[in-house]
Amino acid sequence: MDSEGLCISAVIRFKKRIGHGGMATVYKGVQTSLERPVALKVLKKTLLDRKDVKSRFERESLIIARLNHPNIIDVIDRGITSKGQPYFVMEYVKGADLKDLIEKGDLKLSQRIHIAVQICKALAYAHDNGVIHRDIKPANILMDRQNHAYVLDFGIAHFCEKTQASNKNEDHHTQVGDVMGTAAYMAPEIHASADNTSVQSDLYAFGVLFYELVTGILPLGRFELPSTQNPNIPKAIDKVIERCLCPDESQRPRSASEIKNLLLKVMHGAHLAPAQKERAKKTVSKAEDKFSLLDVIKEDEFGAVYLFEDKVQHDLLVIKKRTNSSAGFRESKLLHKLHHPNIVTVKGVSKNDRVFISVMEYLKGGCLQDRLIKPFGWKSFISIATQICEAMDYAHRNQIIHGNLRPRNILFTSKGQAKISDFGFDEHYGGGQEGGNWYNHLGEEKSVKTDVYAAGVLFYQMLTASQQPPEWQSGKLCTNAQFDAFPKPLQNVIIQNNAVESGSAL
Repeated sequence: MDSEGLCISAVIRFKKRIGHGGMATVYKGVQTSLERPVALKVLKKTLLDRKDVKSRFERESLIIARLNHPNIIDVIDRGITSKGQPYFVMEYVKGADLKDLIEKGDLKLSQRIHIAVQICKALAYAHDNGVIHRDIKPANILMDRQNHAYVLDFGIAHFCEKTQASNKNEDHHTQVGDVMGTAAYMAPEIHASADNTSVQSDLYAFGVLFYELVTGILPLGRFELPSTQNPNIPKAIDKVIERCLCPDESQRPRSASEIKNLLLKVMHGAHLAPAQKERAKKTVSKAEDKFSLLDVIKEDEFGAVYLFEDKVQHDLLVIKKRTNSSAGFRESKLLHKLHHPNIVTVKGVSKNDRVFISVMEYLKGGCLQDRLIKPFGWKSFISIATQICEAMDYAHRNQIIHGNLRPRNILFTSKGQAKISDFGFDEHYGGGQEGGNWYNHLGEEKSVKTDVYAAGVLFYQMLTASQQPPEWQSGKLCTNAQFDAFPKPLQNVIIQNNAVESGSAL
C-alpha cells in the first residue's frame, strides 16, 4: 500500500512517486518475489465515473499486457486497485524520456534517426495486432543509457478517451471530452472525433515527434522543412515528415514499417556497431559491390539475419547466414528454381564447409508469431490457413518437407498475403519455449505427416491465442471458449491435425 492508500498487491512494495500526468500517476516499486524494481502506472480517479471502464480495462488490457516487443515496455501485471482504479505493473528501465533528451540537444543526427526507426518498429508490431497507441509523443518514449527506445502507454489513452482531463495545464494541453491525447501531436481528424483514430493518426503523431526530434521544435502552423533549418538533414527525411503530416490521412504512409524501411535506407547502417558491419561484410564478401547493409535483424550462435538493399534495383533483401549447419540448403536450392505465391522467394543460395547462406525476398508485414496476442476471427483464420495449406501442398508435391513449420516462419506482405519461409532449417528454441519443439510430436522423423501435425498446432494457436501447446485429456483436445465458438467442421479439422498419434492425422 502506498502513501495514498492504494492497495495494489502483496508482492509489490511501493517506494516513491516518480511521475505524474493527465491520465496517470507513476510509482517506482519492488516486486518482492524477485526483488526487482518495477514501475506502477495507476490511472486517474476520474475513470471511476465511467461505469464501462472496468469492463473495458479487463477486456482490452490483457491484449496490451501481451504485447511483446524489444521496443515496447513490458507489462508484467495489471488489475484494479482497492479504490477501483485500473493499474499496470511494468518493467522499470533506468533512463530518461525522449522529451528531456530533445531539450538537452546532445544527440547526434544518426542517433535521432535510429530512435525514430525503433519507434516505428514498435508501432508496426502494435498496429499489426490491431493496437493503436493514441498518444505518441516524446514524453511517452523512454530511453535507456544505451539509447535503446521503449514506447510507453500503449492503449492507456483508449481507456481514458471519454473521461474528463484533470489537468488543463499539461504540456500542449490535453483535450477535454470525447477526445483524449496531446493536442500538438493530434492528427486533424482526431480533433473532430476520437472515432477517427487509426493507424494513420498514430503516424501523424509520429511525424510531429520526428520533426521535433530532428529540429528541436514543434511543426506549428506553416512549418519549415527540417533541412531548411539544418542542411545536414537529408531531403529524404523532409519527404517522410511531409507525408506523415499530410492533413489528408489517405496520403500518409500506409504503415510504420514503410517509414522504418525508408529511414533505414537513409542511414545505410550508421546505427550499427563496427563489429556488426564487419561480420555482415564477410557474409556478402563476393557481392559486396551489389548490396548495401541496412540493418541487423538477428545475431546468435547459430548465425545471423541481415537486411540489405540491392544497389541496382533498390529492392530490400534478407540474407540469412547459418553457421556449422547446412540444414535447409537442399530445400533452398530447390525453391530457388520454383515459385509459389505463398512461399518466400529464394533469390540465391550458397555454402561452404562452415557457412550456408540464403538470399530471400523481404516481406514488410512481420510474422505470424507477432500476431498471436489475441485469437483470429474465423474468416481471417480461414484465409491465412488456406494459404498455408496451399503452400505446403505445393512443397510436398515437389518433394520438399518443411520440418520446422511454426509461427515465426509464416511471414506477411504489406497487403497481408501469407508466405512460408525456412524450409528444412534446423529448429532452435532456446530461451523462450519450455518443452522444446511443440510442433513435432515426440521428436518424430520429419515427413508430410509431421508437417500436418505442426500445422494443426499452429492453427490451434491462431484460434485460441494460446501461448502453450495443445493439451489432451482422456483422448480429447482441451479447448477454450474461443475455440468452442468456431464452426464444428473447423474444430474437427484442427482436432484431427492435432491427433496425438501423427499417423492418425489428416
